[in-house]
Amino acid sequence: MNDLILCPKYETVFKWLGKRWNGLILRCLSNHPLRFSQLSTCLKTCSDKVLTQRLKELQDEGVVEHCDHFYRLTEKGMALKDVLEAVQQYADEHA
Repeated sequence: MNDLILCPKYETVFKWLGKRWNGLILRCLSNHPLRFSQLSTCLKTCSDKVLTQRLKELQDEGVVEHCDHFYRLTEKGMALKDVLEAVQQYADEHA
């Protein structure tokens, strides 16, 4: 049996991408920018406090930016769009 050694970069991305709410926030923002209130409505069971924390973390990672009262994906965040679509397709077929 081969020992699999995970790439540290892969591990880092999954660490923040797999954090509760982050994937859903990115999915909500994948089609167009949203105001905080629109994101809050999209993520009904996420508290505003947690949403604020997660948005700050995603901004620190450089995948989300806040501009003109809207949150939107950065170019780095847009690079995840195909990944988010693939997860949606998997969910549609297997969940």
